[in-house]
Amino acid sequence: MRWPAALPALVPVLLLPAPAMAQQGFLPLGRTVDAPYTALMHRKDVAAHSAIRPYLWEDVRALPGADSAAPPAWRPWLDHLGDPARRWHGGPLLDAQAGASFGEDEALKYRGGAGAWLGWNAAPRFTLGLDGRVWQERLPGYLARFAQAQKVVPGEGYAYALDDAIVHYDWNGYADYKAGEYFHFTLGKGRTFLGEGRRSLFLGDGATGYPYLRITTTAWHLRYMNLFTLMRDLPGGRSPLSAPSRKFASIHYLSWNVSKRVNAGFFEAIVWQDNDPRYPRGFDLSYLNPVIFLRPVEFGLGSPDNALMGIALNVKAGRQTLLYSQVALDEFLLNHVRAGDGWYGNKQGVQVGAIAHDTFGRKGLMLRAEVNYARPFMYAHTDRRQNYAHEGEALAHPYGAGFLEALLEGEWRKGPWILGTTASIAALGQDTAQAWDHGNYGNNIFLSDSDRPLGPDGKPLVYGFWVGKPSQATVFQNELRAGRLLAPASGLLLELAWTYRAQVLGHGPAQATNYLRFGISAHLHDRHTFQVVR
Repeated sequence: MRWPAALPALVPVLLLPAPAMAQQGFLPLGRTVDAPYTALMHRKDVAAHSAIRPYLWEDVRALPGADSAAPPAWRPWLDHLGDPARRWHGGPLLDAQAGASFGEDEALKYRGGAGAWLGWNAAPRFTLGLDGRVWQERLPGYLARFAQAQKVVPGEGYAYALDDAIVHYDWNGYADYKAGEYFHFTLGKGRTFLGEGRRSLFLGDGATGYPYLRITTTAWHLRYMNLFTLMRDLPGGRSPLSAPSRKFASIHYLSWNVSKRVNAGFFEAIVWQDNDPRYPRGFDLSYLNPVIFLRPVEFGLGSPDNALMGIALNVKAGRQTLLYSQVALDEFLLNHVRAGDGWYGNKQGVQVGAIAHDTFGRKGLMLRAEVNYARPFMYAHTDRRQNYAHEGEALAHPYGAGFLEALLEGEWRKGPWILGTTASIAALGQDTAQAWDHGNYGNNIFLSDSDRPLGPDGKPLVYGFWVGKPSQATVFQNELRAGRLLAPASGLLLELAWTYRAQVLGHGPAQATNYLRFGISAHLHDRHTFQVVR
């Protein structure tokens, strides 16, 4: 394969000497990189806005113990290159893994990729960041099926087929300016994660990066984030769309540290098309108002836009344990909830979880337990183009809608060594007919919620929609990895990893994956391997 011609030119730039400056900008949005700082934010005596990621460097720098949170790199020059206090900083992004997925026709798998990341403290208040990679890989069967159906590799760009392998690339960048004491203005392409969980029901980082304008305001015990984005839908293999369609989203999140132990979060988002023939308005300036609630505006416009709201409550218990929760609402009528009639318009999601650091007195040991639930049709919309997704990938939970998931996670860090596991079991609804031909039970967020099955009167059914309908699939997945950090600033890891996945279908044959791999991989951003084709 051919690598971008600009990559070799980055190497001498990164090696140039550069003076130290104040740290501004953002950490990479990857748990391998930012997990040590999350643990510091979750201490009982620290009031931080840890539910908004990526973290600001100025927040991390102010944490007690931040200077020694990350271990030294494998070689001192990697620490020197990646020091965010330098005017120019960065490093290589390498992926060279080989492995086998046993039981498949072509068991041999590999992942090869290369790129670089670069940061520039251009001025005391102005910072730029850029990273990019290109990969060629042979995916295990279940991820290959996802890439074929959705036309993307999860979180890593459009999937180009090359014989029996897939080529894809991804890049992210930002320009951040700190205005005065309270404001950050950021223009870029990338992702944001809202919440304390492994998953988010508000906004996750599992989709490919999107262009955005972000305004971050911090005052008193409050942090208010305004995110204005440009997104698009791809014509996935299970969708009748014939061409990509462009849409906008306006997302607000207010984080309020009620005390050092209690944090409340308030979320709202709205998605709209720029080319709706009934509302040909492009980017609707009404949604640029940064201090109003979007739902009243959406009603005031009389528009068909897709609006979501949510609330989060996070409470610190003990020295380093956090109890967290999210409730997300797409549509809601209390009468139908009380009746338990499965009304299709009741679209809600709930998350509850707990994360503990230095568990049982063992320094560096993190344990997490989490439950996620979303009703059918959550994140979907009557106009299928206005789903809560970007380029074939859900913007919230990777399973989309119509699921109940229990997740356990453990990770132990000792110096540069990492041993971790993530296990998830989920019950999901599975459609048994062509969903866009009135067979949609709310499991596929890329379809219109009006394409429901027809009743005896020839009209779409209104009641009887629950998780697991019309046929239930059960998915169990466990990922175990052990490795040594070579460059903590970029998440460069020498690792041995194993994935076991079993999917038992309500109809059709069961599927199992045993995927073992070894090599070097840069986890500047998280990989999103928990995926299901709905």
